[in-house]
Amino acid sequence: MMQRLTLFPIVLAAALVAGCAGSSAKVVSSSGTAPTISQAQQEPVDGEKRRIAVSRFDMRTGPDVGLALADFLTDALFNSGRFIVLERARLDEVRAEQALQSSAEFRADTAAPVGQFEGAELLIRGAVVAFEPDCKGVSVLLAGSGTACITMNLRIIDVTSGRIVNATTVEATSRSNQLGIFFARGDLPIGLGTYNKTPMETALRNAIDAAVRHIVETKV
Repeated sequence: MMQRLTLFPIVLAAALVAGCAGSSAKVVSSSGTAPTISQAQQEPVDGEKRRIAVSRFDMRTGPDVGLALADFLTDALFNSGRFIVLERARLDEVRAEQALQSSAEFRADTAAPVGQFEGAELLIRGAVVAFEPDCKGVSVLLAGSGTACITMNLRIIDVTSGRIVNATTVEATSRSNQLGIFFARGDLPIGLGTYNKTPMETALRNAIDAAVRHIVETKV
Protein backbone atom coordinates (compact mmCIF):
# COMPACT_ATOMS: atom_id res chain seq x y z
CA MET A 1 0.00 0.00 0.00
CA MET A 2 2.80 2.42 0.88
CA GLN A 3 4.45 1.76 -2.45
CA ARG A 4 1.23 2.56 -4.33
CA LEU A 5 0.75 5.80 -2.38
CA THR A 6 4.30 6.82 -3.10
CA LEU A 7 3.94 6.15 -6.80
CA PHE A 8 0.56 7.92 -7.13
CA PRO A 9 1.92 11.53 -7.32
CA ILE A 10 4.45 10.43 -9.91
CA VAL A 11 1.81 8.71 -12.03
CA LEU A 12 -0.49 11.73 -11.70
CA ALA A 13 2.27 14.14 -12.71
CA ALA A 14 3.11 11.98 -15.71
CA ALA A 15 -0.54 11.92 -16.73
CA LEU A 16 -0.76 15.70 -16.49
CA VAL A 17 2.37 16.13 -18.61
CA ALA A 18 1.02 13.69 -21.17
CA GLY A 19 -2.27 15.54 -21.24
CA CYS A 20 -0.56 18.88 -21.77
CA ALA A 21 1.66 17.47 -24.51
CA GLY A 22 -1.26 17.37 -26.90
CA SER A 23 -2.30 20.99 -26.25
CA SER A 24 -0.68 24.18 -27.44
CA ALA A 25 -0.89 27.93 -27.14
CA LYS A 26 0.56 30.63 -29.35
CA VAL A 27 0.43 34.35 -29.98
CA VAL A 28 -1.67 34.74 -33.11
CA SER A 29 -0.86 38.40 -33.76
CA SER A 30 1.65 40.94 -32.60
CA SER A 31 2.85 44.22 -34.05
CA GLY A 32 6.51 44.55 -34.85
CA THR A 33 6.41 48.32 -34.45
CA ALA A 34 4.68 48.60 -31.06
CA PRO A 35 7.03 49.57 -28.19
CA THR A 36 8.05 47.11 -25.52
CA ILE A 37 6.88 47.66 -21.92
CA SER A 38 10.24 49.22 -21.06
CA GLN A 39 10.19 51.47 -24.12
CA ALA A 40 6.62 52.60 -23.41
CA GLN A 41 7.53 53.47 -19.82
CA GLN A 42 10.69 55.33 -20.77
CA GLU A 43 9.22 57.31 -23.68
CA PRO A 44 9.96 60.98 -22.88
CA VAL A 45 6.84 63.06 -22.29
CA ASP A 46 8.30 65.91 -24.33
CA GLY A 47 9.69 63.68 -27.08
CA GLU A 48 8.81 63.53 -30.77
CA LYS A 49 5.77 61.31 -30.33
CA ARG A 50 2.47 63.04 -29.59
CA ARG A 51 0.44 61.92 -26.59
CA ILE A 52 -2.92 60.77 -27.90
CA ALA A 53 -6.16 59.37 -26.43
CA VAL A 54 -9.39 58.02 -27.91
CA SER A 55 -12.82 58.72 -26.46
CA ARG A 56 -15.82 56.43 -26.77
CA PHE A 57 -17.41 56.51 -30.23
CA ASP A 58 -20.85 58.05 -30.59
CA MET A 59 -23.22 55.65 -32.32
CA ARG A 60 -25.63 57.53 -34.58
CA THR A 61 -26.82 54.24 -36.05
CA GLY A 62 -26.42 50.52 -35.54
CA PRO A 63 -25.67 48.60 -32.31
CA ASP A 64 -24.02 50.27 -29.32
CA VAL A 65 -20.42 49.28 -29.99
CA GLY A 66 -18.90 52.69 -29.26
CA LEU A 67 -16.64 51.45 -26.46
CA ALA A 68 -15.45 48.47 -28.51
CA LEU A 69 -14.58 50.73 -31.44
CA ALA A 70 -12.63 53.03 -29.11
CA ASP A 71 -10.72 49.98 -27.85
CA PHE A 72 -10.07 48.86 -31.42
CA LEU A 73 -8.71 52.25 -32.51
CA THR A 74 -6.66 52.64 -29.30
CA ASP A 75 -4.98 49.26 -29.84
CA ALA A 76 -4.32 50.04 -33.50
CA LEU A 77 -2.75 53.44 -32.68
CA PHE A 78 -0.49 51.79 -30.11
CA ASN A 79 0.54 49.07 -32.54
CA SER A 80 1.45 51.71 -35.12
CA GLY A 81 4.34 52.75 -32.87
CA ARG A 82 3.83 56.41 -33.86
CA PHE A 83 2.22 57.78 -30.69
CA ILE A 84 2.29 57.69 -26.91
CA VAL A 85 -1.18 56.23 -26.45
CA LEU A 86 -3.02 57.01 -23.20
CA GLU A 87 -5.91 55.03 -21.74
CA ARG A 88 -9.18 56.93 -21.46
CA ALA A 89 -12.11 54.63 -22.19
CA ARG A 90 -11.24 52.37 -19.24
CA LEU A 91 -9.34 54.78 -17.03
CA ASP A 92 -11.62 54.05 -14.06
CA GLU A 93 -10.11 50.56 -13.87
CA VAL A 94 -6.62 52.05 -13.56
CA ARG A 95 -7.82 54.44 -10.85
CA ALA A 96 -9.41 51.54 -8.98
CA GLU A 97 -6.14 49.59 -9.07
CA GLN A 98 -4.20 52.57 -7.73
CA ALA A 99 -6.71 53.02 -4.93
CA LEU A 100 -6.44 49.32 -4.08
CA GLN A 101 -2.65 49.47 -3.96
CA SER A 102 -2.75 52.42 -1.56
CA SER A 103 -4.64 50.37 1.03
CA ALA A 104 -2.94 48.90 4.10
CA GLU A 105 -3.13 45.42 2.60
CA PHE A 106 -0.45 46.18 -0.01
CA ARG A 107 3.28 46.71 0.37
CA ALA A 108 4.00 50.41 0.04
CA ASP A 109 7.18 49.81 -1.97
CA THR A 110 5.19 48.04 -4.70
CA ALA A 111 2.30 50.53 -4.91
CA ALA A 112 2.04 52.71 -8.01
CA PRO A 113 2.59 56.39 -7.12
CA VAL A 114 -0.51 58.54 -7.42
CA GLY A 115 -0.53 61.70 -9.51
CA GLN A 116 1.62 60.40 -12.36
CA PHE A 117 -1.01 60.15 -15.11
CA GLU A 118 0.01 61.90 -18.32
CA GLY A 119 -2.21 64.38 -20.10
CA ALA A 120 -3.06 63.90 -23.76
CA GLU A 121 -2.12 66.47 -26.37
CA LEU A 122 -4.59 65.11 -28.90
CA LEU A 123 -8.04 63.60 -28.39
CA ILE A 124 -9.73 61.49 -31.05
CA ARG A 125 -13.51 61.65 -31.14
CA GLY A 126 -15.43 59.36 -33.44
CA ALA A 127 -19.05 59.03 -34.55
CA VAL A 128 -20.45 56.12 -36.54
CA VAL A 129 -23.02 57.38 -39.04
CA ALA A 130 -23.43 54.16 -41.05
CA PHE A 131 -23.17 50.60 -39.80
CA GLU A 132 -24.59 48.09 -42.26
CA PRO A 133 -23.66 44.40 -42.07
CA ASP A 134 -25.44 44.03 -45.44
CA CYS A 135 -25.47 47.18 -47.56
CA LYS A 136 -27.84 45.71 -50.19
CA GLY A 137 -26.68 48.30 -52.69
CA VAL A 138 -28.36 51.24 -50.95
CA SER A 139 -25.41 52.82 -49.15
CA VAL A 140 -23.55 55.88 -50.35
CA LEU A 141 -20.77 53.52 -51.36
CA LEU A 142 -23.11 51.70 -53.78
CA ALA A 143 -21.84 48.35 -52.62
CA GLY A 144 -23.50 45.18 -53.80
CA SER A 145 -25.59 42.78 -51.79
CA GLY A 146 -23.66 40.85 -49.16
CA THR A 147 -21.19 43.67 -48.63
CA ALA A 148 -20.77 45.24 -45.19
CA CYS A 149 -20.34 49.00 -44.91
CA ILE A 150 -19.27 51.38 -42.16
CA THR A 151 -18.85 55.15 -42.17
CA MET A 152 -17.13 57.04 -39.33
CA ASN A 153 -16.64 60.74 -38.76
CA LEU A 154 -13.39 61.49 -36.92
CA ARG A 155 -12.23 64.65 -35.19
CA ILE A 156 -8.73 65.33 -33.90
CA ILE A 157 -8.92 67.86 -31.08
CA ASP A 158 -6.05 69.86 -29.60
CA VAL A 159 -6.59 69.42 -25.86
CA THR A 160 -4.72 72.60 -24.91
CA SER A 161 -7.00 74.91 -26.86
CA GLY A 162 -10.02 72.69 -27.50
CA ARG A 163 -9.68 73.46 -31.19
CA ILE A 164 -10.54 70.91 -33.86
CA VAL A 165 -7.35 70.56 -35.88
CA ASN A 166 -8.59 67.91 -38.30
CA ALA A 167 -11.88 66.35 -39.30
CA THR A 168 -12.42 63.56 -41.77
CA THR A 169 -14.87 60.88 -42.82
CA VAL A 170 -13.74 57.28 -43.17
CA GLU A 171 -15.80 55.01 -45.39
CA ALA A 172 -15.00 51.31 -45.65
CA THR A 173 -16.58 48.16 -46.99
CA SER A 174 -15.70 44.49 -46.93
CA ARG A 175 -14.84 44.91 -50.60
CA SER A 176 -12.21 47.59 -50.03
CA ASN A 177 -8.81 46.92 -51.53
CA GLN A 178 -7.10 47.17 -48.13
CA LEU A 179 -7.47 44.22 -45.83
CA GLY A 180 -6.84 46.11 -42.60
CA ILE A 181 -3.76 44.08 -41.70
CA PHE A 182 -1.27 46.84 -40.96
CA PHE A 183 -2.62 48.27 -37.71
CA ALA A 184 -5.94 46.48 -37.02
CA ARG A 185 -4.54 43.09 -36.06
CA GLY A 186 -5.63 40.30 -33.75
CA ASP A 187 -9.12 39.30 -32.71
CA LEU A 188 -11.93 41.83 -32.68
CA PRO A 189 -12.37 43.51 -29.28
CA ILE A 190 -15.07 42.41 -26.85
CA GLY A 191 -18.33 43.88 -28.06
CA LEU A 192 -17.53 43.24 -31.72
CA GLY A 193 -17.04 39.48 -31.47
CA THR A 194 -20.43 38.78 -33.00
CA TYR A 195 -18.99 39.99 -36.32
CA ASN A 196 -16.01 37.60 -36.36
CA LYS A 197 -15.58 35.90 -39.72
CA THR A 198 -18.28 38.01 -41.36
CA PRO A 199 -18.08 40.74 -44.02
CA MET A 200 -18.49 43.32 -41.22
CA GLU A 201 -15.23 42.16 -39.62
CA THR A 202 -13.39 43.00 -42.83
CA ALA A 203 -15.16 46.36 -43.09
CA LEU A 204 -14.28 47.19 -39.47
CA ARG A 205 -10.63 46.30 -39.97
CA ASN A 206 -10.48 48.36 -43.15
CA ALA A 207 -12.08 51.34 -41.40
CA ILE A 208 -9.74 51.24 -38.38
CA ASP A 209 -6.74 50.73 -40.64
CA ALA A 210 -7.73 53.73 -42.77
CA ALA A 211 -8.35 55.82 -39.64
CA VAL A 212 -4.89 55.09 -38.22
CA ARG A 213 -3.23 55.82 -41.54
CA HIS A 214 -5.03 59.15 -41.72
CA ILE A 215 -4.11 60.12 -38.16
CA VAL A 216 -0.46 59.15 -38.76
CA GLU A 217 -0.30 61.06 -42.05
CA THR A 218 -2.02 64.16 -40.67
CA LYS A 219 1.07 64.98 -38.55
CA VAL A 220 -0.82 67.47 -36.34
